[in-house]
Amino acid sequence: MSHEPLVNDTHDDDDFLEAVNDDDYVRPRASSRADTLRARRRVEALLEERRLKRAIEDDWMMLDEEEE
Repeated sequence: MSHEPLVNDTHDDDDFLEAVNDDDYVRPRASSRADTLRARRRVEALLEERRLKRAIEDDWMMLDEEEE
């Protein structure tokens, strides 16, 4: 039985992992209040659209049942 390595051992982890110095770390920019409100309004609009579509579908289903 051959015992071949499962991983390519030709490189060290140090070759491709880069250390992060806490002094050099830059925190990603937090979204502004305006961006947060805009995103919230967009989600609310999508939820309202979905709710309306379901209500319309339910109304159509009720009409179909009444005709039968």
